[in-house]
Amino acid sequence: MKKTIQSVGVWGDSIMKGVLFNPEKNRYTLLKNNCIKRASEKLGLTFQNHSTMGRTITKGHEILTKDLEKDATNDIAIIEFGGNDCDFNWAEVSENPDKEHIPSTPLDIFETQLLEMIERLKKLDIKPILMTLPPLHAKRYFDFITRSGLSKENILHFLGDDVEMIYRWQERYSNAISRIAAETGSHLIDIRDSFLAEFHYENLLCADGIHPNEAGHIKMSRKFIQYASFHRA
Repeated sequence: MKKTIQSVGVWGDSIMKGVLFNPEKNRYTLLKNNCIKRASEKLGLTFQNHSTMGRTITKGHEILTKDLEKDATNDIAIIEFGGNDCDFNWAEVSENPDKEHIPSTPLDIFETQLLEMIERLKKLDIKPILMTLPPLHAKRYFDFITRSGLSKENILHFLGDDVEMIYRWQERYSNAISRIAAETGSHLIDIRDSFLAEFHYENLLCADGIHPNEAGHIKMSRKFIQYASFHRA
């Protein structure tokens, strides 16, 4: 990178916010010492975390645009979306599994939004850093979304009687992120690969099968630190 990293903006969803699922309380909680806080303390950098739970890339793009109108002084911007975008309305799927269902953000729209965000950042001389998605655990996630009465049989039927389709569907969005990073010359932090390097990557995930747990956040922070240490002038 041509300039020293001093300030980092982060735009993402609950993963970068540090949201965890607490099975004892049966609700989501916030990990204060999340990957961003750990990386910030280790690197001595200022991280401005704009991430919010449930956010899709379309809403994230709107927020990014508004945030940059107020302050465009970040040296780099980490962009992390896709987990909510690739998700389906499982209640509707459960009700009518043979109907055509589309994800929250169809893949082509996801790609267009990501490309527009990259272009917007580059025009402001802010280096966009894309991030692949941590791999979800299909069986764990399937059990989680059906825990409150949704039809396991119907949802499995929609998935082609293969629960691993959930994993593959999410992977398409992560693959799109990697491809767009290469096509646009954007840097990429490959969180997915670092998780998959573990023989039991599910140990890095919460009981919901999709959010990284504290061990997962430690893993992500090390990846951020590795990236920043290598690219700082």
